[in-house]
Amino acid sequence: MKRNRILQFTIALAFIGVMENAFAQEITVFQGMWGDEFYQDKDKMTWKEFGMAMDSNPASEVYWSKSKKQYGVTFAAATANLGFGIWYLVSENNDNDTTAPIIGFASTAVVGSIFYCLANKNKKNAILEFNDSLGKTTYRLVPSDTGVGLALKF
Repeated sequence: MKRNRILQFTIALAFIGVMENAFAQEITVFQGMWGDEFYQDKDKMTWKEFGMAMDSNPASEVYWSKSKKQYGVTFAAATANLGFGIWYLVSENNDNDTTAPIIGFASTAVVGSIFYCLANKNKKNAILEFNDSLGKTTYRLVPSDTGVGLALKF
């Protein structure tokens, strides 16, 4: 009888230890010198690992795919902005009209800024959705109805 209780207690402790390690870890993001740095607890993640984590969750995948598209528009606008800047400098040195390059430079800067803010917002929402989904489990440990031991509640 006593051995049986010790065995049950040992199994329950082992199960709790396994369950504790089975929970996924939350992702945090910090601003680094060369861009965002992603961490899962204290372990640094690469962009590829971060993208795979976001794609593994359907709720965060929606926000993450929007964010990637908006970053693409941002970088396209930044490239066009660079082109308008070079056009302005060439026109200025040749004493040509600089109205069109100035308008193009300003408009691509505004478009790029808007899409950059939207991309960051969607990236933040993807991380929050991913982290929220970690706490949702379909079962949990509860005290048993008999008052001795633990039981799984679904």
